[in-house]
Order: sequence, then structure tokens, then C-alpha cells
Amino acid sequence: MKDAGEGARGRAALELDRRDRPGRGLAPWTRRVAQAAAEAMLCDEDERGELVPPGAGVCERAVAALDLSLGQASPETRRGFALLAVCLEVLPLFVIGAFSRMSRLPLARRLAYLEALESSRSGLLAMLLLAFKVPLCIPAFEEGAELALTGLDRESTAARRRLPALRPAAGAPPSAPVEARDGAPAPPAAAPRAPGAEGAA
Repeated sequence: MKDAGEGARGRAALELDRRDRPGRGLAPWTRRVAQAAAEAMLCDEDERGELVPPGAGVCERAVAALDLSLGQASPETRRGFALLAVCLEVLPLFVIGAFSRMSRLPLARRLAYLEALESSRSGLLAMLLLAFKVPLCIPAFEEGAELALTGLDRESTAARRRLPALRPAAGAPPSAPVEARDGAPAPPAAAPRAPGAEGAA
């Protein structure tokens, strides 16, 4: 009985250790599908109206975040997402009539395919796109220039906000800075009193 109890505790410890160590949630072929989808979702137009793919770092950040999330998920979730990747890969023939896999389509055709999924009357096709769009686009806009497009003035969502420095009013004498102790906020500088105010008090 003692050996059985120790064996059960050992298996439980190994299971907890496996859960704490994130694994790879995307197979190599599933990663290619996610990379191709992210490139089409995050592309932009230049001054001539031509499509420009996003930077490699942006797509890699988005796919890495999806990989990490699925690596911490259950095997059933990973298998379900793999099935969604198969559907996203083979449906161009039935949606836009393209005899090609989604990951092999040119950027313009790939974008047209994703837009057709999003505007489809079938809710299942629209949800198929959302299954990739949400987990890929959220981490893509959490850092760098993509985050600046949202209006946030910081390097990442985890960085502290940069507050503008207050300037003294015109004609006011400069006040000496007061150092804070032990991390406590510095007390405000006392306002200068008018001559004769103490006697009047």
C-alpha cells in the first residue's frame, strides 16, 4: 500500500510538472496555416494601393502566442484546433473557387478568402475565421508599432504608462525637488505666504 501511494504521488507530481512546462501546441503544418492566416489578417496597403505583408516579427509574435496557449491546453483542445486548421486550409475551393490550399494562395487571394469567410451567410464559416482571428490579432497588437496604432503611448501592454511632466506656471519661482523616502510619494511644496500674513494670523 505504501509503494502504491508513493507511486500515485509521483505520477501526480509529474503531471503537475508537465502542466507547468508549456509545450508546443501547434504542429509544424498547423503552424504554417496559422502563419499564412496571420500574414493575410495583418497586411496593409501602401501609397499605390498594393498589399504589403506585415513584418516577420509581428506574425511570429502572434503565432508564438497561439502556440503557447494551445501548449497549455488539453489534448482535446489541440485536436479540435487542428481540425479547424484543416478546414481553413482546404475550404478555398468551396468559398472562392480557388484550386489551392489557403497557405499557398497569393496574399491578395488569401485576403479575399478570409474576407469571404467573415462575410459569409453561414455562421459556421464566420466562426471558423474568428477561431484564428481573435487569438492571432490580440497578441499582434500588444507590442511595438502595432500597439501605437491603438493609441496607447507605451512599448507594450505590460509597460507602465508615461505621464507628461508638469511645467511651472509663467513667472512662478522654481521649487526645489523633494526626495521621497522609502518609496513614499513626495509631499507637495508649500505655497509662499504673502508678507505680513503671519502677523495678521
